[in-house]
Amino acid sequence: MPDADRVIDISLPLCRQTPAVPGDPPFERRRILSHATDGCEVAAWSLSAHSGTHIDFPAHFLAHGKRAGDYPAAAFFPPALVIDCGDALNLGPELLGAAAIVPGDAVLLRTRNSRERRFAGPDFPQTFAAASPALAEALVARRISLVGIDAMSIESLSDPAYPVHRLFLTAGVLILEGLDLLRAAPGRYRLACLPLRMPEAEASPVRAVLLPEMA
Repeated sequence: MPDADRVIDISLPLCRQTPAVPGDPPFERRRILSHATDGCEVAAWSLSAHSGTHIDFPAHFLAHGKRAGDYPAAAFFPPALVIDCGDALNLGPELLGAAAIVPGDAVLLRTRNSRERRFAGPDFPQTFAAASPALAEALVARRISLVGIDAMSIESLSDPAYPVHRLFLTAGVLILEGLDLLRAAPGRYRLACLPLRMPEAEASPVRAVLLPEMA
């Protein structure tokens, strides 16, 4: 069992404060049974598949793309590299520098979004650090397996064509959005980000954590 002090939770809490991507339904938890009247508590949830910390599969933008059920559970435990992106809002390939990215890595982009709590809610921020198409192309060329960011969208919402999503998903790179990387120092880890077992899902909320990378 991993040492609890060395497990870094990089998930946003899923609650009423969690900002929804514009156009998506907000998260809501409604209690339908209570201890006082029913002897137990039961709640119903209403949410988007893209609520809180979540993973996008190719089917999100590709009509015949892979879905959650097309991946084994082992796919969600990749080696991960956290890269600090400083104060940049438009994240370009120069941020990679001499980063030792290995094919199959998950690359997690730690930006000012975490430091400034831009996705603490309840409102979706007007501006936030996001990846550019040039950065997406550079990461695809490195043959990564997953890209993550501390924003509810990997890219700005200003381009309705969503080129960054399409570049990554067409290349088979999974997208992990809605991270909180404030406590994650740059460096190597093991990522755990299991989606719900919903075979047809184009996306799924996850509980994402970083574990120390074993030698």
